[in-house]
Amino acid sequence: MQFYQDCNALENELYDSYPNNVSFKDGLAISYQNLGNIYAALAQLDQALQFYQDYNALEKQLYESYPTNVEFKNNLAISYGKLGSTHAALGNFDQVLQFFQDSNALEKQLHESYPNNVSFKNGLALSYQYLGYGYEGLENIDQAIQYYQQSQTLLVQLVKDFPTYVEFKKNLAWVESKLTSFMDE
Repeated sequence: MQFYQDCNALENELYDSYPNNVSFKDGLAISYQNLGNIYAALAQLDQALQFYQDYNALEKQLYESYPTNVEFKNNLAISYGKLGSTHAALGNFDQVLQFFQDSNALEKQLHESYPNNVSFKNGLALSYQYLGYGYEGLENIDQAIQYYQQSQTLLVQLVKDFPTYVEFKKNLAWVESKLTSFMDE
């Protein structure tokens, strides 16, 4: 963790010295994401949430300043997903849906603009998965099932196109187990 904290301190210094440098702002945003990921992995969710909020704020600024930059749009979508996932883990389901909907809207735009981009297709599948999870947390099972099915459709395509990529198979198995559990109820 010390490495990431040191990196964040350096990124902060660079950004403070050159606040108009887009690369330094993006570097700082990514360092916040990395720290959020570490704190989330350590189950220190309040700390993770703070870093994800900082990450989201910078990505929002970058995307608003450069709306045609695909990387900034994708990073903003990811930041919304991180905020939603962290709020879900904290049990704040009243806040989860807006973050997951914001992520999904951006992921849809990215996938529609670049339908052959595997990362964007996977991002859209994950955003549907997150929405399903959010609605499940709010006990709106019919809506959860719809989003899980949309995720399943994309993941089936990804597994078919990339049969050796384990992450796609894992995500598909998870979604299918969710759908099966609803059928058993």
